[in-house]
Amino acid sequence: MISPAIQTAVKAIVILVVPLAGLGALWATSEKSSREGTVWEVPIEGYDPRDLLRGHYIQFRYDWPLAAPGSGEEEGAQARAPSPLRHLCLSGAAPKIYEAIAFDDPSNPAFQACEHKLNVQPGSVYGYDSLTRGRLYVGQDRALMLEDELADRDQRGLVTIRVSPEGVLTPQDIRFRPLTAQEREERNRGLAADRVIEDAAPLAREATSDEASEAPDAR
Repeated sequence: MISPAIQTAVKAIVILVVPLAGLGALWATSEKSSREGTVWEVPIEGYDPRDLLRGHYIQFRYDWPLAAPGSGEEEGAQARAPSPLRHLCLSGAAPKIYEAIAFDDPSNPAFQACEHKLNVQPGSVYGYDSLTRGRLYVGQDRALMLEDELADRDQRGLVTIRVSPEGVLTPQDIRFRPLTAQEREERNRGLAADRVIEDAAPLAREATSDEASEAPDAR
């Protein structure tokens, strides 16, 4: 006959062990999933180096090589990428992505036939923006090393991601490379356009002020 004290002790052990076992199984599943799948490199953009390092996190926007409208996308793909992106079909020779085709409907046969799918993760940090924005944890020492590279506008950031068979994206690392000639040209065009807008703003304000001063007095 088992004494009540022993029964109570056994129950207490079970109450403690079962949740821990469940957490252990969940961690093992998550760890296994994070090590499965295909590794790709994705260019990143839209970051301000002064604002990129948040604590020990690098925050960024993905610059997917989205298929241009009319470029021969798969039937059923979005002519224009939905905002936010919900589903992507990647093609290329890993880790290099040649093209990303956006789909709004995951049941689309063309998307279902895609070998390398990506699905938005509503429960992630960025929710429905998880295919648009991302972040990567880096240690304090690595963060200090990255500061100069983050501030260098002549370099392009590339984030290494792992995509699981279920289409879940996990950022894993970041590296930098020099801008290509085309990227440098596009950057310079963008800077020139920004300067035109900045130069035009004071003129527009002056014109508005002149018009107001020349307007007849309604009194």
